[in-house]
Amino acid sequence: MKKLLTAALAVLLAAGCSANKPAPTEAPAAEVSGLKIATPTGAPALSLIPVIAGAKNDVTVMLNGAADLQAAFIAPTPAYDVIVAPTNLGVTLASKGKTPYRLLAVVDWGNLYIVGNSDDALSAGHKVAYFGETSVPGLVFKKAYSDIAAEVLPAYNKADEVIPVLLKGDADAGLLAEPAVTAAMAKAKEQNKELKVISSVQEKWGKDGFPMAALFVNSETYSEKKDVYEAMLKQMSDYASAVDMKDTSALVADIDKNGAEYYGVPSSAIVGKCYDRMNIRITKASECKDQIAQFMEIFGVTGIDGAFAE
Repeated sequence: MKKLLTAALAVLLAAGCSANKPAPTEAPAAEVSGLKIATPTGAPALSLIPVIAGAKNDVTVMLNGAADLQAAFIAPTPAYDVIVAPTNLGVTLASKGKTPYRLLAVVDWGNLYIVGNSDDALSAGHKVAYFGETSVPGLVFKKAYSDIAAEVLPAYNKADEVIPVLLKGDADAGLLAEPAVTAAMAKAKEQNKELKVISSVQEKWGKDGFPMAALFVNSETYSEKKDVYEAMLKQMSDYASAVDMKDTSALVADIDKNGAEYYGVPSSAIVGKCYDRMNIRITKASECKDQIAQFMEIFGVTGIDGAFAE
């Protein structure tokens, strides 16, 4: 009996010791600092708000868009750890072996919408204006809306040229990108006219939208900074997910720290009204390779397995 009691006591003591052991804790996330980052204006730059707000990284917002970005991608000596860019630009260069940068995550799933003066503005007897015939907006529009009955006008070079066409009534509907969509609707209201979103290009393309912009990392140093990149993606994702469209005052304040011009947007207030329609969602490339491959087909680019960060 004494042996049984001793054994039972030993079990209880062991259980007590086990219960009192501190729970294992997760390793602290790496600090997102010391990175050199390049991005174009608009939604790609807005995806980096928490990284920019931390003021611990060197972020260059490129105003000349594709030209500056392409130069950064193919520079003999990479100047940046991270480049946020149109997905098609980075993947095309990476798949052809013309850049050391590789796709790590999609950051924006499309911000294109059809704005019109009536719900039936895409039907026969109406005119539709669009922009960027050989770039992402135009190519996506033509593929997604190949079956519309309305007359499609010759392509304009940029979204800013579509807005006056809509306001003058020379077109009944037009392709625009947020935040220009919200800005155009506000401008129409000032002129006692009505413009509204009548179709989402993202929904027309597919339920998840299309991988419009992505984050690329320098493959030559990727393995050295994997933990930092993981922490950065989490920081960006957590921020985007936390934006409450019922109260975007924190988002507006964060944009105002650097100013709307820095991000290349009309105003922080306008972004506050349309942030949800910008579809900023951080998705690791490994989770959406098929969607990226499908998107790249409209540019005639296939065989993209080598374009991803490993």
